[in-house]
Amino acid sequence: MTPTVSEAVLLIIKVLTIVGLLLYSIFGAVLVRQEQLMADVLEESFEPIIRILVIGHLVVAIGIFVLAFVLL
Repeated sequence: MTPTVSEAVLLIIKVLTIVGLLLYSIFGAVLVRQEQLMADVLEESFEPIIRILVIGHLVVAIGIFVLAFVLL
């Protein structure tokens, strides 16, 4: 059985969604690195809060990528 146009379009959308979420996860990793560099330069009292938020963001981004990979 040959795939129909709608199945092909759906496959393309799924692949693009997974690629987009992978890029977003890489962006989260870049944010972690930027926060580490900022922490080395600046001494702020709220630095641990920012670090927790950045690492939480990375964990959620990776979690959404894995969830999408499993479900799609």
